[in-house]
Amino acid sequence: MTNNKKGIRVPPKVTGLSPNQGPPGTKVTIRGENLGNSAKDLLGLYICNANVLLTAEWHSPSKIVCRTTNCKGNGDVIVATKSGGIGTSTVKFRGLNIIPSSLQEVAIWVDEPMQFEKRIGSVSRPSSPLHVGNRDDPLGLSVESPLQFTDDELTKMFPGGCGNFSSKSFEPVWFLIENHNATSFEDLKAGLVHLRKQSANQKTEGPQGFIKTNLGTFMNCQDILTTIHSSLMADEVAENPETKAPTAHLEGLLVECDESAQKIFHKILRNKALADSTRNALNVLNRFKFLFHLPINIERNIQSGEYEVVINDYAKAKSLFASTTVTVFKQIYEEVENKIILFREQLRKRLMELPSTMDDQKKLIKYLVELEAPGDPAWDCINNQQTWLMSLLHTCKDNHLQMGECSIVTEQTCNTQMIRIVASDSRQRPGAGTISAECDMSDGKFVLPRKVLFLEELLDILQETFPDFCKLGQAYFNGNIIIETSGKPMKIDTEKSPVFKEMSVDQGLSDQLNIFDKMVSEILKLLSYLVRAAFLPDSLSKLPKHEQQKYGLWNEVTHESASAWLPQCVRKLRSIVTTLSSLDVPSAALENLNELITDLRVHCMIKLFEEAADEVRALSARETWQLQVDDSGGITNLPLLFESIILETLQHVQEVVKCAWKGETDIFMDYDVQQKTVELCVNALIAFSTTLDKLAFEGDVDDNTRLKSDSNNYSQSVFFTEDTQPSVEQCLVIMLSNCSYVSQNIIHQLKEQFDKQGYPKAQEVENNALESYAELDEKIFEAYCEQKIEPLIGALEQGMYAGNMDWSDCPRPTGVRNYVKEAVMKSIAIHAEIHAIAPAFLMRVMTEVFTALTEEMSRLMSCIPKFSQNGALQARLELSALHNSLSPYRNAATSGSFTEAVCVIPDLRSEKDKIYLSELLNQYKSEMQFQLMCFTDDS
Repeated sequence: MTNNKKGIRVPPKVTGLSPNQGPPGTKVTIRGENLGNSAKDLLGLYICNANVLLTAEWHSPSKIVCRTTNCKGNGDVIVATKSGGIGTSTVKFRGLNIIPSSLQEVAIWVDEPMQFEKRIGSVSRPSSPLHVGNRDDPLGLSVESPLQFTDDELTKMFPGGCGNFSSKSFEPVWFLIENHNATSFEDLKAGLVHLRKQSANQKTEGPQGFIKTNLGTFMNCQDILTTIHSSLMADEVAENPETKAPTAHLEGLLVECDESAQKIFHKILRNKALADSTRNALNVLNRFKFLFHLPINIERNIQSGEYEVVINDYAKAKSLFASTTVTVFKQIYEEVENKIILFREQLRKRLMELPSTMDDQKKLIKYLVELEAPGDPAWDCINNQQTWLMSLLHTCKDNHLQMGECSIVTEQTCNTQMIRIVASDSRQRPGAGTISAECDMSDGKFVLPRKVLFLEELLDILQETFPDFCKLGQAYFNGNIIIETSGKPMKIDTEKSPVFKEMSVDQGLSDQLNIFDKMVSEILKLLSYLVRAAFLPDSLSKLPKHEQQKYGLWNEVTHESASAWLPQCVRKLRSIVTTLSSLDVPSAALENLNELITDLRVHCMIKLFEEAADEVRALSARETWQLQVDDSGGITNLPLLFESIILETLQHVQEVVKCAWKGETDIFMDYDVQQKTVELCVNALIAFSTTLDKLAFEGDVDDNTRLKSDSNNYSQSVFFTEDTQPSVEQCLVIMLSNCSYVSQNIIHQLKEQFDKQGYPKAQEVENNALESYAELDEKIFEAYCEQKIEPLIGALEQGMYAGNMDWSDCPRPTGVRNYVKEAVMKSIAIHAEIHAIAPAFLMRVMTEVFTALTEEMSRLMSCIPKFSQNGALQARLELSALHNSLSPYRNAATSGSFTEAVCVIPDLRSEKDKIYLSELLNQYKSEMQFQLMCFTDDS
């Protein structure tokens, strides 16, 4: 026995080892008495006279764990502490001088030998721990030749490996190179057979053979146990030398008890009846100790969360003691009931705390039902969840109304598809004002409209909470809400549940489901109205003002446009409807959402087309006046930009107008929507005519722009210096060419796209658009002709009477006068301008020019009162020169005017004058041959 009296140092004493033998590195657990107060109290730990203090781990005064080092033979395990000094040991440890291999079965515990091997290290290459002395080769072969490779060479050949087959990183090839590099292949095959046979023998021998092999170890264990028993006996005798045996004192006590019992025997017999009755009472108390311990057990189980145990114990106690008349039992049972009441309130409070998972709610409902809680916990939970869900939607609305117009959303959190749409728009339409104003991506962040974020958060709330609400309600009305949590079936108590207070039992399941359907409809109606208030406020205009305020007055808070994000909003709403349909939500409850989606689809189409029209009208600011000329003429980049805007708009709207599932409303089936669609399409198409009109007549041209030609077919280009800009006439021709290209090519292609995507009355849209562009074409053409022809014909009369020309008294003509040549040269200039920009309009423009010239000449000739013979010759010469110069553009009108003019002039009387007229005309043609070549190809 140890002496723990104050002031006496008790030395450490080792009484047990596990294991008691092993090679170096063996993990040993040392048990004993007074092994130190802490790790700092340890001064030394010796096993077989080897200090292993560095590997010691102090756990308690009775336990130390360490690893052996270089321990050999049998030796004591001695612990030295500050508090107890040097101790003693009643057991011995036997150190083995080998470490068994990983394939060898031994009777000792070998723990992590490789870690020890790495800890103690080695200067040379790691070798097998069993390679001590003459160890047998595992192949049964002898080493044929010395090693021919150095350690560095083998390490490079096998990184991280070694030739030690007891190591985890053992490399067989390394081992063969190290020990059998000269062994023949036949010998290696024989060694493999030997290795397999040795392994099979070990499996055949089994545990019995292993025990025979290690019989000495087992006998040693028996000797140690016998020694321990003898030591205990010796200690007992040493403490009390007078005691002959450890049981002698006990034997004496038993004798004394027997004598005392003999003396009082008669009293016991006399009180036997009392003793029996007392014993019976104790048996009863012991039998019902469950009830006496139940209050404290309930508290303990509630704190540890063992609610099932509480419910089972309560049910058991209720069945046994609910109607008891025993006063003690009644008092204990009343205490139990009070604790259960508090437990019910706790469970009900947890049930009403949201958010929580549906599984937790079902478990809490199950607990309350099994505890026979008053009321209907399941229905209370459903009502509370509906109220909570609707409050979440209102809170979401209030928060977003208070935040302002836009919110910064990082690129990672922004919807991927919407980012792609916006990025695509910004690349293809770098100057687009609408989308770039709404979605500004700076520093990797998007500025999203508040309405869009509001809708996404609303739908996220619904998607996270509404499915559990529906499933809980369906489980409630199906009556299996408790079965799903492995409990008893729950029957709806129509007398207790507030759902059925005003409902007769005979109304049936359909009436029960109608109540829940109404609750579902209220939530979806609220969601629909909140979204309408943000995106479609006009649809709520019929509601009272206070109702509109309840759903949010977004127009008073924000004026931002979310048109570019409307397709994404429609997509998310459709996704929610699909999710709700999979939850077996009644179609009547989804009616509000379906109507919302239909209205939002129409609204999205309207907004996107309106913004496309606005963007088309804003193209005038993006005109570069750089021509792309081909065989048909030249156009700027505006018609192609216009086409791309309309096509992109159709692409964005396509998902919206197309029905996403069978049964979804086709918006084009509504007559009003059809008419609105036709109007939107026509407005979007004719918006470009407004742009062309503005550029043609308002001169929206930058001062530093210039007109260029990129044609490969024409070497002629029109350039301007840095201080000039396209003239008014050139702007008119460019816009005329753009207008013609749009009406002849783009409008029809867009009409085909309208047909392909199912738009109504696409032909009517095309006809209206073509009519608008035809009017614009005529307007621009007339303006150009007015700009060019009026100065031209105005100069005719002045040139005709230059030098006080008197047709009744004039000299004999010597050639065509300059005013005719100037008219022809100005016509050539017009021709060159048209040819450089829009060759397709040459015939149309030049015909108009020729018609105006001939009409003016006819008028001037008819105003001459009298011609002399020379005057007649001069007049005929000039008329013929002008008529022959512009003959490629002759038509009935020009021929009629020329005939009228000639008829006014007197005929030439002599043949000589006619010949002279022909000579002068040929002379004019010769002089103007080069200039008139530009008209040759037009014939």
